[in-house]
Amino acid sequence: MTAQPMTLLTIVSETVLEDILVDEIMSLGAKGYTITDARGKGTHGTRAGRWTQGGNIRIEVVGNAVLCGRIIERLQAAYEQDYGLLMFTTPVELQN
Repeated sequence: MTAQPMTLLTIVSETVLEDILVDEIMSLGAKGYTITDARGKGTHGTRAGRWTQGGNIRIEVVGNAVLCGRIIERLQAAYEQDYGLLMFTTPVELQN
């Protein structure tokens, strides 16, 4: 089996955005995603989501670099100003 180079996009965001982000990700061409609950502490800055309760989620999408870039651009433009949103990419090799 030959490994296929891909990009893993990881998004950490407020739980309240889950359905919205999933719709955005899928409409931009992703074939799937994985969501897990996330918690931690960092210096990402102040968020204005105005939610006093609720947690964070971690969304992972595997795709090509163009797809991941398109998702990042859209989510930054639409949500980063008002919500806690952290995104990063990692090169991965798809094994199946």
